[in-house]
Amino acid sequence: MYRLLTFALRIRVTLVYCALAVAGTVALGQIGPHDRWHVLHAASTNLHNLTDGHLATLVTSVFLTEGRVNWLWLAAVALLFAVAEWISGWRRFLLTFSAGHLGATALVAVGLLIGIHNDWLADSLAMAVDVGVSYAAAAVAGSMIRYLPMPWRVGWAALWIGVVAISGVSDPSFTAVGHAIALTIGFGLGVLYLRRDASTLSHKAIGGTSTEWVQPSPQLSTL
Repeated sequence: MYRLLTFALRIRVTLVYCALAVAGTVALGQIGPHDRWHVLHAASTNLHNLTDGHLATLVTSVFLTEGRVNWLWLAAVALLFAVAEWISGWRRFLLTFSAGHLGATALVAVGLLIGIHNDWLADSLAMAVDVGVSYAAAAVAGSMIRYLPMPWRVGWAALWIGVVAISGVSDPSFTAVGHAIALTIGFGLGVLYLRRDASTLSHKAIGGTSTEWVQPSPQLSTL
């Protein structure tokens, strides 16, 4: 029981997210297509909602899924989140999750605003339904380069760049751009975490040498 509780506390943010995402998915499945569209539209982080000041959509949208639910996809995301939170700690995980989701959403919205204003993009894109956790997932995946040994970092980065590129080619849309932005944010945070942890280890090593006492290194997961 104690081990189970310890495990749950180590992935607390993931568990809360999964519980709310499943609840939102089940609730959407209980209503008709017309009502479902209205709910998704109201919760969407599209340009219309954001420019009208509906900033709550930045939170609600991440717990919903558009179209037919892919439970395999949700399970894969839950596994990625659990591993990332377990390794990095809940603070870093939550920061990466939020930075990917909010950062990519904001930059995509700015791009759409400029594109529509200059007649480069269709006006209908301002009302597009845009929900889901894929931006956050891309950022979390990118940040994991911090916790891989050097030979694997290049492969991990290449894998996710390939996934995002293939997705963008097969379905070119503003969400594909958002995935690329979120992945870039994740890579940037991964490098930031790596440098911060290296600096912390260096300071500890210097301090330990000067006092002739080396403290055991705790898990470097604080910001």
